[in-house]
This record gives sequence, C-alpha cells and structure tokens, in this order.
Amino acid sequence: MLARAAIVLTALVIWCAPLRLATAQEVDRIAAVVNDDIISIRDLEARLKLAITVAGLPDNIENRRRAVPQVLRKMVDERLQGQEASRLKISVGSEEIGRSLANVENQNRMPPGTLLPSLVKAGVDPDAVKEQVKADIVWVKLIMRSLQPTIRVGEDEVTDRIETIRQQFGQPEFMLAEIFLPVDSPSQEEEAKRLGERLIEQLRAGAPFQALARQFSQSGSAGNGGMLGWLTPAALEDEVRDTVQGLGKGQITPLVRTGPGYAILAVIDKRLAGESTISDPRLSLAEVYFPLPPAGGPPMAQLAAKAAELTAPLKSCPEMEDLGRKLNSERSGRRDNMTLSVMPQNLQQVVASLPLNKASAPINIGNALLVAMVCSREENIVKGGLPSRDVIRRAIEDERLDMMSRRYLRDLRRTAFIDFRL
Repeated sequence: MLARAAIVLTALVIWCAPLRLATAQEVDRIAAVVNDDIISIRDLEARLKLAITVAGLPDNIENRRRAVPQVLRKMVDERLQGQEASRLKISVGSEEIGRSLANVENQNRMPPGTLLPSLVKAGVDPDAVKEQVKADIVWVKLIMRSLQPTIRVGEDEVTDRIETIRQQFGQPEFMLAEIFLPVDSPSQEEEAKRLGERLIEQLRAGAPFQALARQFSQSGSAGNGGMLGWLTPAALEDEVRDTVQGLGKGQITPLVRTGPGYAILAVIDKRLAGESTISDPRLSLAEVYFPLPPAGGPPMAQLAAKAAELTAPLKSCPEMEDLGRKLNSERSGRRDNMTLSVMPQNLQQVVASLPLNKASAPINIGNALLVAMVCSREENIVKGGLPSRDVIRRAIEDERLDMMSRRYLRDLRRTAFIDFRL
C-alpha cells in the first residue's frame, strides 16, 4: 500500500455491450486495482447482475452503462473496508452472514429462506450476494470497534437536545430513508445524475426503496436499507428541507443536488413532535427451522408435534441456537433488531405477544416449520411527549457515528492506491 494518496483515475470507458457476452479471457481482466487487491470484470459482472436484478431494471446495454460507475465505486469502497478490517483482525462468520440475509428478507417482507433462491432463479450468483452482505457486516463491525468507543456524550448535551425537542413540540418530524450518490469530481456529475433519475423511475414504478439503497447508495446507511430514523426539519440540509416538508407518508423526493452529491429521500412516516406514541417494537429472535420432506412424508401434525417436542423444553435463546446447530439447519439462528410491522404476517401474530425465552408453537411457512423464541423486545414509549435521556443519548451517538464513519471511509480512499482500468 502507498503511504500517501495515489488515486489514479484512468479514462472511464463505459461498456457498450452487456458483460455476460464477454469471453472467458475478458472476464478475467482487471476492472480496478485497490492497493494490493484486484476487482476482476468477472467480479463486476456478478455484482452488476445483482444490482440490476434487485433494482428491477431491464438487463440491457443502457442500464448497464448507467450502473457500472456507481457499482464499481461501491465495490472499491468495500475492498478498502475489507482491507482495513483485515488489518485490525476483524472477521465475519457464515452464521453472521446468514442472520443478515434473514434480516434482509424481513425488511422486504419475504418468507424466510427465499431470498437467495429467488435471486439465483433470476441468474444472480449467490456468492455475489454473500460478498455484499459480508461487506456490510464488516463495515459495521469496523466502525463499532474503531469509532464507537471514542464517542462521548455529556449530560449537558442531552439536556440541550431535550430542550430543543421541547421547543419543537407541534412541529412535524419525518422518518426518512436515503439513497446517496456521491460526486467526488466534475467528471462524475452527469453519470451520478443519470443513475439517480433512473432510480427514481424505478421507485415510482414500485421498486422497493431499501433494496435500491443497499445496491446503489454510498453512505453509511446503505447497509441498513438507507434508514436514517426520525428527523426534524432543522436537522435536514437546506437543499432538501422544503421538499421533504411538502411530502406525505410513502412519497419520495425528486433527485436533489446537495453539497457532496445527489440524494433521494423517502418519507417512511410522519408525526408531530411531542405526540405521545409507542414506536414499532424491535425484537431479537432465535429461530429453528425444520425442513419439510417431499410429498408423501409423515403427516404435518406428526412433524409439528416432533418440532414442539424438541423446542418446548428450551428456556433461553442460546439453547435454541444450539439446537439449530445440532440439527445442521443453516437457516436457523439469531435475528436481531427486527421491526415487528415488517415481519411476515403469520410470524407477527405469533411473536407479538410471545413471552421472552419461550418457544412458540411450530409455524408452517411452506417449505419448513419455524419455531421462534423472543430474546428481547424494545418499545420506545414516549411519555409526556419527551423521549428518555437514554434514547436521546443514543440518537446523538448515532449522529456522530454516521459523520465519523463517512470521514473514515473518505480517509481510506485518500490514503489508498486506486486504479480504475475500464
């Protein structure tokens, strides 16, 4: 690696034909060099297919032209993050990847275990999916180890924030998600704008916002589907404030040019500051899956009874996780920070009132029986119109962590050797 910034940007030639038509020799060519690592055209082709499929875009020449620059830059950032994680001896296990895939299914209201098969059916390389998920996990673990311990929020800051909230009682607040496309040089201006406009077309045609954010957004929120949380108008950049205030729940902004790039914001929800509310509960679950045999196997009632026999005596989530490992059930494991309202309806009905550390009755999800146990349940109850000091403290910490993570990635770029070969 070079000690000083040595970013070599060769002329970016956008492909004029789909990568899938390339010869074997061509797909082994280098698309970019990131310090001592390379991204091959084969790697880029796999990720490009994933991005286009998830975005719901037709797989044609024009859409590939628009997507290549942003997809490649995102892959470069992931390599930088992975190299930094390796330096700090941070690793990601297969169980963590499995739990993250399950969370993506949850966010997109997909039945458990259906994400990878559906993408493979569409021609997506499953390894490309896992590599992207792994990169998201690596970045979270990296910033939590390197940055989170350095954040200190004083009691006076919490008091000041509470007073600010008190003064904003009755004003609107917005639950927002973002897709951010950076513009680091004038040459990137037009391509970022064109991609942003195409993403808005797909969003208006029904493409899921969180899925597009994961594939194309280049901000710290991308791994979480672009979610930013509750924000007041005062917390928004001048360029987007007026636009967001005029939107209703479920609407998106037009493409907005901000200082560092282009942004698309989605209004997930709205409320008035100071209203007494109970937030959508967030749960951590331990799940054990019992695959169903082909037709002609034992009766469903017999299978459900066996699943209940194995899980009913369990009294803790670690015991549930251990059972899943003993059964060699890859889909089993723990799923953290799940929002109740976006779970599949049959799972919602079971876990909403399920006591902690109690195994549910088996749930038929089509290709398996699922037994769930609630490990934790968090409801942010806002009493008297004011959140608790702990909630305020975490919000300030999250704001700082997001700002510091952007700087961290920017510094990694500046001190890296990056050579785009396309």
